[in-house]
Amino acid sequence: MSQPLRDHEQEIASPQGHAIGFVDTAAQCDKFTQSLNMAGFSARTIKVLQGDDGANLLRRMMTGSLWGETAELVLKQGLVELGNGHYVVIIDCEDHDEAMVIARIANLHGGRAFNYFGVLVDEQITR
Repeated sequence: MSQPLRDHEQEIASPQGHAIGFVDTAAQCDKFTQSLNMAGFSARTIKVLQGDDGANLLRRMMTGSLWGETAELVLKQGLVELGNGHYVVIIDCEDHDEAMVIARIANLHGGRAFNYFGVLVDEQITR
């Protein structure tokens, strides 16, 4: 599994160009990230957030976001998920087609509430 990021005051780029969603368990996160790797997503394109470090990183990523309601909902739900011991997974993706690959893989491994933030659009891609 991609190890959860530690907060060293680093920034994660804005939501644009990312799919962001939630996974409940470490085992699901392991299988999800392994499947993403097998589908061609390198480890450096996958960020796993957990706990207080994850909450701090997510807040910084979403603060000042121009994405409006969707970004606000992802932030609020992400903080709840992290507070419940779950994981936020952020994957760099080039376009809608890549986002749909991520969605299919997420659905297989318990990923949920994934949103894709494209150039001009945001879209929920999993339930």
